[in-house]
Amino acid sequence: MEENRKAPDSQLETVNQSIFFLILIILSVLLSFWSVLIQRETLARAAEGRTDAAGLPPVDPIKRSASSLIVGALGFFFVLALRTRDEAARAGDTAALPPADRNVWASLLVLAAALIRFADLRLPAPAAQEGPEGTEEPETGYRPLCG
Repeated sequence: MEENRKAPDSQLETVNQSIFFLILIILSVLLSFWSVLIQRETLARAAEGRTDAAGLPPVDPIKRSASSLIVGALGFFFVLALRTRDEAARAGDTAALPPADRNVWASLLVLAAALIRFADLRLPAPAAQEGPEGTEEPETGYRPLCG
């Protein structure tokens, strides 16, 4: 009887943890949205010929924070996928094992992409480039994804 009670408690704890990590993902999306708004404002100022960034926070720390939240959450979901696959294998559930295997691979690939992005954000920002008349162009906080 105790074993039957333990399974729902364990499942409830897993669901509660999943909710927590989903909230972290939502927070990360909000941080990313904020950083894009800052970049948009910086680019709008540059288009107007203004070089002041007064009052605008730097975007790199915001992006790094958002990325670290994502990596942590995706790490949790990857471990959860591994656990689910192991449970299916131990139970000999031949119907659940193939989807569990695919979920492990999907979780691993998504986590790998997030780790690559996080590593890219840790690289130093490019220096300001010279404009057409030898003047420096303002740092916009925009860093292309490639190149």
